[in-house]
Parts: sequence; C-alpha cells; structure tokens
Amino acid sequence: MPTPAHFKLRRKQLLAAIDAPVLLMAGSWIPRNYPANPGPFRADSTFLFFFADPEPNAAALFDPKDRSVTLFLDERTDADALWHGPSASFAEVKRTTGVDRVHKRSDLATQVQKKLGRRKARTLAIADPRATAEARKITGDRVDFFDAKKVGDPALLLAIAALRNHRLPEEVKEMRRAAAVTRDAHKAAMAHTCPGVREQELVGHVEGTFVKHGCVPAYGTILSVRGEVLHNHDHSNTVKSGDLVLLDAGAELPSGYCGDVTRTWPANGRFSPAQRDIYDVVLAAEETSIAMIRPGVRYRDLHLASARVLADGLSQLGLMHGDADALVESGAHAVFFPHGVGHLIGLDVHDMEGFGDLIHYPPGRERSTQFGAAFLRLDVDMAPGMCVTIEPGVYFVPPILHDPALRKRFRGQVDFAAAEKFLQMNGKRGFGGVRIEDDVMCTKTGHDVLSAEVPKERAALEALVGSAG
Repeated sequence: MPTPAHFKLRRKQLLAAIDAPVLLMAGSWIPRNYPANPGPFRADSTFLFFFADPEPNAAALFDPKDRSVTLFLDERTDADALWHGPSASFAEVKRTTGVDRVHKRSDLATQVQKKLGRRKARTLAIADPRATAEARKITGDRVDFFDAKKVGDPALLLAIAALRNHRLPEEVKEMRRAAAVTRDAHKAAMAHTCPGVREQELVGHVEGTFVKHGCVPAYGTILSVRGEVLHNHDHSNTVKSGDLVLLDAGAELPSGYCGDVTRTWPANGRFSPAQRDIYDVVLAAEETSIAMIRPGVRYRDLHLASARVLADGLSQLGLMHGDADALVESGAHAVFFPHGVGHLIGLDVHDMEGFGDLIHYPPGRERSTQFGAAFLRLDVDMAPGMCVTIEPGVYFVPPILHDPALRKRFRGQVDFAAAEKFLQMNGKRGFGGVRIEDDVMCTKTGHDVLSAEVPKERAALEALVGSAG
C-alpha cells in the first residue's frame, strides 16, 4: 500500500490542478440480493487514488481556495464496534491521513454549504447510485455514471486523468505486486491443467491464489477452452486433450491496483502443429508491439503493428491472401483479430474507461468505424508512467467466419475454406482461439513489461502444464 505521504502528495496535486471545489464520493456497500447481504465493498477508483483504504460511505471535499481537504466519515458507534470492530477516531484519522478536517458523514450537505457559500462544487458519478444521487443533490452537477459524456465535468476528468495516467514510484510498485500475484495464479492454473479437469476447478486455483495473497479478481476470470468467445465467463466445460486453455485473469490488491494477463496453453501439455503455428504468429505480433513502446509512440500504431504481423503470418499459413498492409487497410485481418490491441490499466482493469473517449481519444482522433478497429479502446501518445496492455489474438469464430457479408467483402483476401478446417479440428470441437497479453509501462527511454515473469514461451508452457501431478 502506498504511504500516507504519497496520498497527501496526490491530493496536493489535484488541488493545484482544479479551479473550483470538488466533492468526491467513495460509495458504500451495494446489496447483492437483499439489503442486509451486501457484496464486498470496493471504493470508487478515483477516491482510492487519493485515499488509502477508504471507509464505506466516505466523502471528501477538495477546496482549491484554501488548499484544504475535508474528509467525511460515518460516526463511531457502539453498535458498529460490536459488529465490525473498533474504528479509528476522527482525530486519529486526521493525524494519519494528513487531511485538514474530518467531519461526520451525516453533516456532509450542511458542511459543504457552510464552507462554500455560493461557490459551486463539481463531482463525479460513481457506481454506487445512492452516493451519486446525493452528490448530484449537493452540487447540482447533473452527472450520470452510465453516460460517459456526463460522468463529470470534462476539465475535472482531464485533471484527474493526467494524474492517474502517470505512475509515481509507489504506484509502480503496486502494479508490480499485482503482476507477481497474477503470475502465481497463472502458473497454478497451468500446473493443474490436464485432460479431464473441469474449467471451474482451474478457476478455483486462480482465484484461490488471489485470496492467498490478500487479493481479489480484478474482473471476472476468463478461463475457457472456448477461447474464441472473447469474454467467456462460462466455466462449465471439461478440458479435453486437444483443447487450448485460454486464461485471462488478474489480481487486484487492496490498494486497487491490478494486473491483467492472458496466456494460452495446450491442455495435454504439447502444442499440435496447428496450435504451434497460430501461437507463434500471435506471440510475434505481441512482441512486435511491445518492442515499439516508448514516449511519443501512438497507441493506434501499436495496434496496427500487431495487425500487420498477424496478417503476414496468417498469409504464410494460407489463411489469408495478399500483402499485409493491404489486408490491414481493408480490415480483412479482423476476421481473425476482431478487437483492439489493448487498453489502459491501473486502478481499473480498463483504466478510466468510465471517463469515455474524452480520455482515450484526444482532440482530432476519432474511433474508426471499420470492422474490428472500431473496438480499439485507446488512441493516445505513450508517455512515461503510462501503463497499457498489449493483447493481440487469433480466433476462429463461427459467427464471423460464416457471416455472408464478411465472406463477400473479404472473399479474395480470406481463405474461408481453409479457415473452416480450423472449425472442424479437435473432433469438430473447434480450434478455439489464442490470445497473449502483458501489462507494459512506458518509461522515459522505452518500456518495462510488468508481467514479464508470467511464462509465455512455448517450451516454458509445455514444461509447466500438468506439473502439479
């Protein structure tokens, strides 16, 4: 967990970047199915960025006029102590956090009005609907969590993004810790993979590793022999000998920082010739894009680099026909690679995605309408401290390969008959898909692969699969 001094610095930086008061809400417990059975509490990511281990229902007022931060917390009661244990007093919280004042949460509206007078505060919409509604009422900001264009004032979002997008040393340390736990989880799944094991059992090894290290899944674990389904959260299959197992999983630390790594390996511990060929193409694409990362490089160019390597490799395998540049320009490669090459990562697995394209597509850059490229989540220039994922893939997706419009559009560039053979592989179970993903930080001189210790070379994977006995 970053130190109190780190969080104090981050709050100071926000105060220097805003010209009007800002009210931030942590959010509270959200019921899972009935009011007395809430899901685990997870504070809003922006609140987590400025405060260590926030309490449920906390709020904070940042006032640039006097450079002050006021924290609002629930009162300490005997009933709370009985059910949840003792809490630090307001005086102790003020001392340990370094905020200027700590007030009762029940006095939030009156204290904000008293301090600001006629000045207007801005706020952000968060996942907790009650907290957002309260912030809207206090500030008058018509924010909406489910509309990226209304999640907050654009100037405020840009100010927060400028801070969150560039990691300080303590934040980088947290990202490395998340990657290390993620590494252990992936290796555990590989070691316990064998024909006959259920996907759900492998998920248990992954998420059990997270729990062992005091972490939670950063997102719903994707572990499937049906890797052609990009966000496949179904774990009901039994792994068979000819399958490829695709695992997309990452650990989230108590600080909120997380990992996001994908690996693909053969269920029986040995890549078949077809699996090997596709895997090597995807690995070459990933390594090409990672090698390009340095300050000033446009993220869209990283995507296009992977796309060209994939198009060239698939052409050599007889699945596509034509020059790689032409295949990418037409969008034909997206028949096999129908998504973007990655996204920002940090306190959110898709960091600040809720802020919308304001953050991810700077002025003058717009999302493509082309098949596949339309899903590119990010088009910024890389800068030191920025963390992204690089995750190209090749998939054999029946609805795409059988789509009449795509068959007509790309009939001279995609060999659909050759692709159909991949759908019939593995006893007509199908080839599935291959994705390889790493978390990469841009440095002043290049890049640092935070998840480099998660095995991805074919020999290393084959040695690990089934090694648990």
